[in-house]
Amino acid sequence: MIKKQEENYRLLSLLVFGILLSISLASAVSMSAPYSADTNENFNLAISGSGFYALEMNIPSNLQIISDPSGGQRTGEVYKTVTTGSLTLTLKGIYAGTYTIYGQYTDGSGIKDLNSEIILIEDYVATPTCPTCQSSTAWSNCENNQQIRYVYSCSSSTNYQCVQSTEFQSCSIPDSSGDSSTTTENPKCTATWVCKDDYTLAYQSSDCSLSSIQKCSSGCENRECKIPPSVVEPNSTIQVTINQAGTKETTQSIFAKIINFIKSIIDFLIFWD
Repeated sequence: MIKKQEENYRLLSLLVFGILLSISLASAVSMSAPYSADTNENFNLAISGSGFYALEMNIPSNLQIISDPSGGQRTGEVYKTVTTGSLTLTLKGIYAGTYTIYGQYTDGSGIKDLNSEIILIEDYVATPTCPTCQSSTAWSNCENNQQIRYVYSCSSSTNYQCVQSTEFQSCSIPDSSGDSSTTTENPKCTATWVCKDDYTLAYQSSDCSLSSIQKCSSGCENRECKIPPSVVEPNSTIQVTINQAGTKETTQSIFAKIINFIKSIIDFLIFWD
């Protein structure tokens, strides 16, 4: 009777041990990886499973293992580890190409194949960036009711290069009464003297208003009134002519008197002879 109880106890113990062992064995193990990555980024190789199992995988040498929580061992392209539950390896492609990862696992009930994963590694291409473009220019002087300035911009549409474009805005030059209007809120002009028209000089302020308006009798050019040409007064010319004529006449009169004096002496001598 005692022996029979001992046999029953052993059978029960074996049954419990078998149940516990079946619970500890791993379920089906599988792995997954992204379809592609580039040579500048890391990617995860996720191994899903439960319980205790051993892994042996073939990982191409151009795929570098960045992190391995299980502390596995790699020799050439062969990677081995023992773990429980899920495991995530962080990898990185060194060179561009298409690589296949495959392997086997065992949970103590035989060796089984893992599913294979194919990953495409592409060369890293840096995203272009724009340089720092120069600032926009100031608005030009108001000419023909218009002002312009140059603006520099950069984007993907300009192939990441600074490109110059021109902006326009309407303006008006006030008349002598100071009335003016603009279609923009804050027109800007360079403070300087300007020729309002061919015969008018004025001072232009930074708000494009004009002041100190002057008339130029000889015309306005290069932001200043032209200097009138030098003219000899007609009276001066006449005076010179008169003086010259008078001098000539005076000279002729003296010469005639000398001749008459000589003639008088000759006549006197003849008379006394």
